[in-house]
Amino acid sequence: MRGPSEVLKSCFFGALLITSFTPANAGLDNFTNLIFVDNWLIERRIDSSTNEIKCRASIPSHATWFGARVRLGPANELITPTWISLKGDLLLESKLKKIIELLRDCRAGLLFLPEKI
Repeated sequence: MRGPSEVLKSCFFGALLITSFTPANAGLDNFTNLIFVDNWLIERRIDSSTNEIKCRASIPSHATWFGARVRLGPANELITPTWISLKGDLLLESKLKKIIELLRDCRAGLLFLPEKI
């Protein structure tokens, strides 16, 4: 007869074995959160058919991505809906430069290892 600790070990290793075969699609074909920096969220998506990396940045405190978020556009231009008022320190040029640099690092390759946060 097996003791409770051996049954627990068997259950743990069985669960570990089953989950190791579960595919992980984080960041593939859907945007996934990478990092928060100065209230800005950096997200990434990798297109599984073309391996193209897309990254975006926004301040997620207001609403969904399109229409109601302060964000950086494709050319790193600041997009601010007119009905949203923000504290000036969130939009300081030094912070925006840091976010733009992080987006550049995010788009550079599969590994995202930001040096300056």
